[in-house]
Amino acid sequence: MQADTSKIPVATQPNYPFVRGDVRLRPVTLGDIPAVNGYRSMAEVARYLPHQPQTLADTELTISSMVAQQGLTIPGQWLDLAVEEGPSSEVVGEVLLKWDAENWRRGEIGFVFSPAAQGRGIAFASCTAALDMAFNHFGWHRVEGICDERNEKSSALMARLGMRLEATFVESDWSKGEWVTLAHYAILNREWQDQKQKRSATHGSA
Repeated sequence: MQADTSKIPVATQPNYPFVRGDVRLRPVTLGDIPAVNGYRSMAEVARYLPHQPQTLADTELTISSMVAQQGLTIPGQWLDLAVEEGPSSEVVGEVLLKWDAENWRRGEIGFVFSPAAQGRGIAFASCTAALDMAFNHFGWHRVEGICDERNEKSSALMARLGMRLEATFVESDWSKGEWVTLAHYAILNREWQDQKQKRSATHGSA
């Protein structure tokens, strides 16, 4: 079923880089291929991704397809945002936003990070920025996230973002030669705004 685009408002595209704390988000470019391949080629990073560790050619194909979409303008599109950190603007990960093709009020978040980014709050800051985009610029009502149930780091990140575990689909996906159980998380716009107000109040009273 195709989306009814007649009532879809024009999405407000953020100004890039989209800065939150020490991280900056912007659409990926072809120049990011070496940095992205640096972590997408690692077995530990690719373990819970839908692909095997990528060769440089694999990453070139992935980034080339993403570069074609530098914004979200119609349902069904993906936006791949490079995560830059530090004064060197090193790319240490990606956050992806997908606009649901059948329900324009809904979207999905995904992410992949270099091991070098772990344990420093980069993933949380980056996904916080992406959710701000989803709700405050693209006007989504609901954002969902899906991960392999064994991926404890992704599950913990989504829980920390305030996303609730809504369902566990046992052995619902066949990937890399085995059945995979998927954990489905979600958060609503109003819940996200409430969280932001509580964090602001807490920081303001500190």
